[in-house]
Amino acid sequence: MDTKVMDNISRRNFTRQTLNSLLTLSLVGTLTRENLLAKSIDRITRSWLVEVEEISRAMKSGQAKQTEWQRKIAEVFRRVELPDLLRSVDFDRVSKKIKFPDDGEGVIPVKPMRPKEAPDELECSTYIYGLKKGRAIAPHCHRNMTSMHMLIGGQIHAWHFDRLADEPKHLIIRPTLDRALAMGESSTTSDDKDNVHWFKATSDVAFTFNLAVFEIDRSAPFSGRQYYLDPAGGEKLGDGSLRVRHLTSQEAHRLYGKS
Repeated sequence: MDTKVMDNISRRNFTRQTLNSLLTLSLVGTLTRENLLAKSIDRITRSWLVEVEEISRAMKSGQAKQTEWQRKIAEVFRRVELPDLLRSVDFDRVSKKIKFPDDGEGVIPVKPMRPKEAPDELECSTYIYGLKKGRAIAPHCHRNMTSMHMLIGGQIHAWHFDRLADEPKHLIIRPTLDRALAMGESSTTSDDKDNVHWFKATSDVAFTFNLAVFEIDRSAPFSGRQYYLDPAGGEKLGDGSLRVRHLTSQEAHRLYGKS
C-alpha cells in the first residue's frame, strides 16, 4: 500500500483514539464536578500523593537519598492506573490550556485533588508537558532537584545520561537510556542518577505528567534546570562516555527544539 495512504490511515487512527480518550475524560470531568466521583477520586489521589509527599519530605530532611526517592516514585506510579491519574489532575481541562511552542515544550502547572492527609504546603510540584510531533524538551541537566516524567498521551522517545564530571564549559556524561517510553511509564532524574534527560515527541501530540521536588538542600544557591547540553555533538570518550558542551537556551532550542 502507498506510504502516504498508510500515513493517512495511521493519522486517522491516532486522531480517533485521541478523541475517544478526550471524550471519556470530558465525561469524567463532568461527573467529578457534580461530585459523583468525588469519593473514588479522593481514594485514587490518596494512593499516590500522600506517598509521594512522604518520600519527598524524607529526602529533603536527609532521611532518604535522592536515589531512594527515584525508586519509590517508580514503585508508586507503577501501581497507579493511568486513567485514574488523568482524572485526579483533570487532564481534560489542562490539556486544552497548553500552548505548543514551535521549538520546544508547552507546560502548565496542575494541582491534584488533595486528600485530607496531605499537608497544606506540598514539597512536590506537578505539571503537564505537551509537545507537537518532532518537538523536544531539549537535553539538559539539573541541580539540587529530583524530577519524574510519566508518558500519559502519544509517543515519546527518551534519552537519559548519568552525570560523571563537571568542567567549566562541559559535562562528562554517560548514556543510560535511549528508547521509546511505554504508555504510563515513568522516568526519573536526580543529582545522583540519570541527571541529564531529553524527550522528543514522535506522534502528532504527546503529553507527560511531571513531578518535581526543588531545593532539596535549602542552603544551596541554586535549584532547577542548570545547563542545556549538546549530547548529539558530544566528543566520544574511550569508556563510552561523552564530553558535551553547555548550550544557551537559544542554541538548545535551535538545535533540538524542532526536527
